[in-house]
Amino acid sequence: MLAESREGHLLRQKWKRFGSLMMELEESGAEVLVEGKRDREALLRVGVANRITLINQKPDDIAAKVAARAEIAAVMTDFDDAGEELAKRMAGALEAHCVRPDLDSRRKLRALFGVRFFEELDRKVAELREKMERYER
Repeated sequence: MLAESREGHLLRQKWKRFGSLMMELEESGAEVLVEGKRDREALLRVGVANRITLINQKPDDIAAKVAARAEIAAVMTDFDDAGEELAKRMAGALEAHCVRPDLDSRRKLRALFGVRFFEELDRKVAELREKMERYER
């Protein structure tokens, strides 16, 4: 029973951190930058309300467009080698256009859910929700 209540407590903490992160992201007004359509769809399914833009052009071109709309951009590229490199290039381009790159939200989501690819995020959030529902019964 004690182990169950401890696990339930940890699940609730994780859910609360996720909710706080989503609220911080929304309140920041950051434009969210992702690699592909499945990443965008996954973020929409977990409740990201911010504008989500595909990185489908050169980082400098994307950064110039973002600069006209936002002061902050949350870079949500995958955690494979290509995604890491793109995150660095995108952050540099954003800074060159006076847009503050947010890489912390990306890292926090990875720490919470262990995702390597953002298209997995909605499945991981659904799994957490299901586990929490089991403990609340």
